[in-house]
Amino acid sequence: MEIIKFSAEWCGPCKAYKNIFDKVVSKYSDITVIEADVDKDAGITVKYGIISVPTTIIAKNDVELDRITGLILERDLKSTIDKYINI
Repeated sequence: MEIIKFSAEWCGPCKAYKNIFDKVVSKYSDITVIEADVDKDAGITVKYGIISVPTTIIAKNDVELDRITGLILERDLKSTIDKYINI
């Protein structure tokens, strides 16, 4: 499973979300984490149709399982990841 976090350097909510995201994903050893800057990583940004940041995509084998748009709480990110951890 992979988690792709889309953000931008100029995005205030992205900066706040970084600490939440990093803390949560550090607890999962079997997840691949990809961090993409929407201004620098156009290919993956277009591929997933990202129109706002922060956006977090949970995917497996290049198939999107879930999409979280905006700043969310640590517990909400964890519960979303946990829904897909054994798929």
